[in-house]
Amino acid sequence: MGITTVYFVRHAQSHPTEGIENADWPLSVRGRQQAEDLAPLLLPLEIGHLVSSPFARCLRTIAPFAELGSLTIEVCSDLRERHLGIGLDGDFPSVWRRSWEDFDFAMPGHETSREAKRRFVAAVDRICRDHEGQTIGVCAHGNVIGLLLHHLDESNGRETAEGLTNPDVLRFRVDDGTITWDRAFRLAGLEGVATNPAETLVNRG
Repeated sequence: MGITTVYFVRHAQSHPTEGIENADWPLSVRGRQQAEDLAPLLLPLEIGHLVSSPFARCLRTIAPFAELGSLTIEVCSDLRERHLGIGLDGDFPSVWRRSWEDFDFAMPGHETSREAKRRFVAAVDRICRDHEGQTIGVCAHGNVIGLLLHHLDESNGRETAEGLTNPDVLRFRVDDGTITWDRAFRLAGLEGVATNPAETLVNRG
């Protein structure tokens, strides 16, 4: 059926908030504006189907584009972010680094990097099979997108994941089941919209 094109959209700037579950964190004021500004930039990509993580920050990032393009959003639970198992007052940098150094490490009761990668890659494979030959938009998170990049090439590690912006857009091609990252792709206009994740109050994906 031909080549499938997949655009991965990393969500806009979120606002991690004490007392609100990770999955329900809203976008920041800046993030809401980013979502509005991103929508017309995505329109020329001719995306015909949208799939998103169920987390609020992803759904709210992609909603303005869905409205502009008259698209519905399919929600896929397995696109969710990996929860590192620490609160807002925890030592996120140390746990984050260790999760990339040891793919079998996890805080008690939470996913290892290996488990999260397996779950996310399997979801992407299913989505691509279901929409073979189409152009798809997938809205997800920095950690799991980074793990997908590591799956494709193990030289893509923590630094690659940390290089993703809020929002970010990456293009992939799928041909006969083989997925390839188009590293040369840059979404026109994104540089005027995106922010560094360090600008998020507490970066958790």
